[in-house]
Amino acid sequence: MKPKVILLTALALLLQAQSFAYQLSPVGTLAERKFAKRWGTTIRAEVMLTESALHNFSDPVHETLTQKAFGCDGDWGQCADPDLEYAGPYVIAGVRWNDDPVFMLNSGEAAKLPCSTKDTVSFVTQTRCWIELFRDAEKKSLADPTFFTKPGTGTYLSRSHFGDLQFLHSMASRDGEPAVVTRGNILMWAEFTWGVVTGKYHLGTKLREIQIEGWALHFSNGQTVQDLFTLGRPWLRPHVKEVAFGSLLHMIQDSFAQGHVERSDPLFGQNCPSGSVALSGRVREFHSYALQSHAKHKEADASDTAQKQVQLTDPDVIDAGKQMRLYFERQSSWQEVGQYLSQCVFVLDDDARPASAGDSFSESAN
Repeated sequence: MKPKVILLTALALLLQAQSFAYQLSPVGTLAERKFAKRWGTTIRAEVMLTESALHNFSDPVHETLTQKAFGCDGDWGQCADPDLEYAGPYVIAGVRWNDDPVFMLNSGEAAKLPCSTKDTVSFVTQTRCWIELFRDAEKKSLADPTFFTKPGTGTYLSRSHFGDLQFLHSMASRDGEPAVVTRGNILMWAEFTWGVVTGKYHLGTKLREIQIEGWALHFSNGQTVQDLFTLGRPWLRPHVKEVAFGSLLHMIQDSFAQGHVERSDPLFGQNCPSGSVALSGRVREFHSYALQSHAKHKEADASDTAQKQVQLTDPDVIDAGKQMRLYFERQSSWQEVGQYLSQCVFVLDDDARPASAGDSFSESAN
């Protein structure tokens, strides 16, 4: 059955509650709506303002950072349009994927919720279902911060926001996780996505067959790369390389968000060991979300905060995006890209701490 794609109306623009990462445009892209119509899907509004007060679909920070990395030199507002042609619709689809990974529910799963097991679940395909699943996962995580930390527990939605896949947002899966473990998971995902970018892994590659250190702990099911990135979205399949690249960009962008990672200030004039590229601020701590104040996390992820951080940091998140864009356009080897990420972007401070909510983001912080 072809998926039903729900177009969020303008009423959904004012999301009120917590967000998990740099935020996203809530209405998606023109390309998503165009392709949905082409594939014969039903487009309808289904989200009321009071119900849409969840997560991070309120502020297109990720889209802005991506468009700027791809050459948009306008002001922040001008580059916020996800439909600009700089990055293109498929990279933007990948950038959005980390916050909204598409999945299917098993028969009988979430039986008491307004969910269908016949269609994919995402924020724009089964919005009410998505919201209720998110709320349920949030309640379970608040009651027991370790509920989703066992690999494979829950849906991609719960795992990526409260469990073992939080590295998709450059965060630790739990308080106390050593920084070297989080960094290893981040580089693991980077190696996988770059394998898709360069064609090492194709649409039919089974996830359980991928040989990357640590991978099998998180992805041991029978899904393929096609299932992971494009389930219910066949129009993305010819462009999976761009989708995977967008996902990698999202993770890198989040590593510069203060609610996700505490970095030291970059040292002026200090370059990476591998060459002339400037060294990003060293990682002092990867935060974990379980015990963070959602309001403080959201504030740190908003556009105005991101803009200030870009103005005060050199190199900044956009510089990292531009460098990755060069690698993407050149189809550089993983050896070169991995060296850049490990030696320039995700460099641990000598005194890097295990994960916590972060002094400025805990519920008890002033």
